[in-house]
Amino acid sequence: MIKKIASVFYANGMTSLLALVFLGLMLASAPLVQAGGFALSGVGSKAIGMGGAFRGLADDWSAAYWNPAGLAQLEKSEINGMLVTLSPKIEYTPNFTYNGLDIGYRNGSVRYPNEKNIFIPDFSGFFKINALKDYTVGLAIFAPLGLSSEWDLMNPNNPDLSTDLAHEFQFHDHEAELAVIDFHPTIARAFSDGKFSVGAGLSIQRGSITFRKTYLQPSGLPIPHENLYIDGDLEGTGWGFGANLGILYKLSDKMQFGISGKTGTTLDLDGTATQELYTLSNLDLQNILLDNAYTALDSAQIYYLFALENHVATPSASGKLKTPADIGLGLAYKPSSKLTLTGDITYTLWSSLDKIELDLSGIGLQGTQIDTTSVIYLNWDNTLRFSLGAEYWVKDPFAIRLGYYFDPTPIPDETFTVLIPDIGDKHSINIGSALLFYGMELSYNFEYLMFKDREVTTLTDANDDGAFDNYPGLYKMKLYASHISLTYRF
Repeated sequence: MIKKIASVFYANGMTSLLALVFLGLMLASAPLVQAGGFALSGVGSKAIGMGGAFRGLADDWSAAYWNPAGLAQLEKSEINGMLVTLSPKIEYTPNFTYNGLDIGYRNGSVRYPNEKNIFIPDFSGFFKINALKDYTVGLAIFAPLGLSSEWDLMNPNNPDLSTDLAHEFQFHDHEAELAVIDFHPTIARAFSDGKFSVGAGLSIQRGSITFRKTYLQPSGLPIPHENLYIDGDLEGTGWGFGANLGILYKLSDKMQFGISGKTGTTLDLDGTATQELYTLSNLDLQNILLDNAYTALDSAQIYYLFALENHVATPSASGKLKTPADIGLGLAYKPSSKLTLTGDITYTLWSSLDKIELDLSGIGLQGTQIDTTSVIYLNWDNTLRFSLGAEYWVKDPFAIRLGYYFDPTPIPDETFTVLIPDIGDKHSINIGSALLFYGMELSYNFEYLMFKDREVTTLTDANDDGAFDNYPGLYKMKLYASHISLTYRF
């Protein structure tokens, strides 16, 4: 019975944790202006204000992200400072039993993250090199990903469960932090007197992540001590490389369309996975187990589980995360000098996230060398996003912007967890404005994001590794975001 603890723990526990740890890029919660999967609504205040319908227009620095061919329209460098304020509203009502038993997920009680207004500064832009006459060449810098969340989901110290943990369980048992910066050297050129342009960029991404969650492993002990409670915390960094390509074509003085796409980016992440195993405090049970121990090894493992202090290990961890490729078509129409209308369709290949392979090496919780590889299956679906936008110059130098998009979720119930912000198909409504003065643009955008409710009814183990891959229960979410942006052109 007790002998099985170490093998089960090493084979399933550590690798299952890493699978979830490296999914931290996508397993973050509410405080995000979130599109499908782990993608954000977009880059740039103007583009976001127009609902991300920007591929056919692409007339500011953020074209490096949306459609690099649009950079051929830029005559100057542009730098942008933005302050994003996020107010997420997410609810999770757990309906979570493991092997038919309550394990402390506060079933039937509505749980909220550590709700607070999130303030995210963002500095980005495109620095144009003027030495090349016929080309627009430069470096764009932007932050395409950024996550922050804290949850108090579990209460294994509940007297009704009688888990007899030796120490009080931590309050925020699920947390995620992520920051990704994209250094984007880009080149674009216009042909036929500006009627046709092409552009390409290299995506060099630097990501850092801190991710914490609680997970369970069978202990081999009788109910109610049948599970071990383990706190996992990872800090890691890594680089990823990809590219994007686009074209822009003017059909007439009033209409143009753009096509752009990007390759997936593989982030190679390295870090340290810290694990803390919560020990038990039940002298009667400890003595019963010792009386029935057959070997010295059995006794040692019993003393291990009932130690006065929790056990901690910090092995090294590494893994690869593929972000999806996409391709999109955009159209921009200017019925007058004051009004611009845009529309986009984007197809994202989320199915490339079918699995993630993870490696763990170092000293494990029981003081032995471990070197394992694990695979976690995601089984995400491809999606098709629709976006509409409008910009109207009420009176020079003041404009208003409107935007809308619909984006379905790629994540199926069998791999859905509480830490993924994309709880369902979503509608986004944007209202913004812009004011030009002294070579600068001051803009503001408000976004309201509505998610379809999701109810996960069945606990699943998608890859048959002995650990659950989803979080059953009812999810509800909406999000409010404000963007204040100042752009300087020089």
